[in-house]
Amino acid sequence: MILTKETLSAGPSIGTGEGVAHSKRWYVALVRMHHEKKVAERLDKMGIENFVPVQQEVHQWSDRRKVV
Repeated sequence: MILTKETLSAGPSIGTGEGVAHSKRWYVALVRMHHEKKVAERLDKMGIENFVPVQQEVHQWSDRRKVV
């Protein structure tokens, strides 16, 4: 949660989201290993906004490089 002047003035209800008028709630979903993108696609189809952090690695061989 980003703390702003409005959320700080909300008092003890900061953690519950009850005192903040137009805030979105965040949920954490535990998914099977290597299924993160598939779950994100299904959430998109359901109309649920989601965020999946991904990392890209560059693997290098003697003849080429590949982004994985």
